Amino acid sequence: MSDITYINKNLLMEGQLESKEGQVVIAGNFKGNIVARSVVIEPTALFNGNINAEHLKVEGKVDGDITADLLEVSNSGVIDGKLKTNSLSVDTGAQISGNVGRISS
Repeated sequence: MSDITYINKNLLMEGQLESKEGQVVIAGNFKGNIVARSVVIEPTALFNGNINAEHLKVEGKVDGDITADLLEVSNSGVIDGKLKTNSLSVDTGAQISGNVGRISS
């Protein structure tokens, strides 16, 4: 069974969130930094801070820097910040403003 940390759409959270296993799902407002294996920013989410993850799926709004081995941006996703990734998937309609670069090996 996979562990999921879920931030409900009615929550406002500030701080540092670290998860070595499982998935972090943000549906509400989060201000701070996340370090996790897998992160999903849902369409209702407003995220302000930095994300470092193996896999990140953005369906909501992210304002901050992202480092993710695999980055997926859905058609409802909005990102404003520096992106570092080895694999990028962007759906039609997604909005990205900022620099995109490869993760140094």
